[in-house]
Amino acid sequence: TLEGETKLTIPNQVVREQLYSYLLDTYNEADLRFDNWEKGKLASAMAYRGDWKAYFDYIAECLHRYSSQRDKQKGEAYIHGFTLAMTAQNRFYRPISEQENQEGYADIFMFPLLDIYKDMLHSYIIELKYAKGKDSDEKVEQLRQEAITQANRYAASETVQKAIGTTTLHKIIV
Repeated sequence: TLEGETKLTIPNQVVREQLYSYLLDTYNEADLRFDNWEKGKLASAMAYRGDWKAYFDYIAECLHRYSSQRDKQKGEAYIHGFTLAMTAQNRFYRPISEQENQEGYADIFMFPLLDIYKDMLHSYIIELKYAKGKDSDEKVEQLRQEAITQANRYAASETVQKAIGTTTLHKIIV
């Protein structure tokens, strides 16, 4: 252990190569590729061109690829956590989840890091709703309308208005 945590140590070069080969083979067999370059380009397009759809399509693809059936049964909380984890890797924003402001809570507010990226043009509020496959179209529409109302309310709050600066705020319903 090191500082109270378990530390992986490799006794020699032969074992190191065996472990590396094993991990690499497992990674490739499970198709666990993760393209940081692609994700970085999508994040940049989101921040500077307002192209958010491709970014969230990428998250949806990862969600589908890497989630087990058991994960998916956890519902909205799992989807929220996964989306939050993915957006936390976006260098242009600090995702703030469920932050209370005078108008309630936003699922995820993509707080633009304007101190670093002064020329950024877009910011986002993401409102997540979870519908089961068996839900009726009316139920889905009801969830969508609730999400629109909530996103509009959060967007109008003083906290969000201050944070977005001169960026264009997009309200995304997922």
